[in-house]
Amino acid sequence: MPEIKYLYFAVLGIATFLCVVICSIFFKSSKVVQFPHIELFGKPLRFITRFIPYSVLLLVIFLTIIAVHPYKTKDIFSEKKVYNIVVCLDVSNSMKEKNKLEIAKKVLRDFVLKRDSEDRIGIVVFDNIPFRLVSLTTDRKKILKLIPSIHPAMVDKGGTSMYDALIECLDIFKPQWKNKIVILLSDGGDIDSKHTLDDVIRYNKVVKAKIYTIGISSGIHSYALERLSASSGGKAFFITTEYKTALENIFNIINHLEPSVIKETSYKIEEPVDFYIKIAALLVGFFILTKITYRAVKDEKNTD
Repeated sequence: MPEIKYLYFAVLGIATFLCVVICSIFFKSSKVVQFPHIELFGKPLRFITRFIPYSVLLLVIFLTIIAVHPYKTKDIFSEKKVYNIVVCLDVSNSMKEKNKLEIAKKVLRDFVLKRDSEDRIGIVVFDNIPFRLVSLTTDRKKILKLIPSIHPAMVDKGGTSMYDALIECLDIFKPQWKNKIVILLSDGGDIDSKHTLDDVIRYNKVVKAKIYTIGISSGIHSYALERLSASSGGKAFFITTEYKTALENIFNIINHLEPSVIKETSYKIEEPVDFYIKIAALLVGFFILTKITYRAVKDEKNTD
């Protein structure tokens, strides 16, 4: 419903009109309120009909005031999503092949720089055991400083404990946090984990993180990655050639799917809704002008 700005003008006008009516009834007079040239509306008649000139005059005044300042308010609230993103990166010995790990590090660096400064980002690396390299933080300098230190078999002996690493990623999230994302990048199946695929899926039903999986090898176990993503509302990606270009495209897709800013502004706007009110004021004004003109011409003829 539109609101009327300066509504107190209407309240004041209504009070004035009621005062005219009450006073006229009490004093039984049509001359309680004097308007210049009110006789141009015609001679006042008895009782109620004598208030018509006042009513019309007040009506055009009220409509004019209302037509100047009618509006409705509309709140547009900004919705900025702050994400909690953990990158789960395979650093097994096989990631040395075709320079896969170095390519992943460069793409990861670009991804960190593109995310909103308020997004928390963490990194878990794994070979035969997982290691929390960076816990969730908004400190971009810290993250960018540690990415170059990542190298094959940096945790232990270079196996693959993918499921244990995913459990470690899920443990990082606090229950009250929203928009929890895990990005898993691996080139092989799990061979060293104590946990199973079902353990990860079951645990994530409590944590409620969205898992994006990236398989970067022709021999990847696609079933496990697809099931992880499907169970969490994420998406699975698979790369067999052109690792750098493909990885860049995938991270761009993830950025598009998980935008940091939904609406950039939050403000109150006033939308005019006065078209019909202005038309009404115009018609009333036209009626009054016609009435006055007609009365003036008629009186002039009578005078002649």
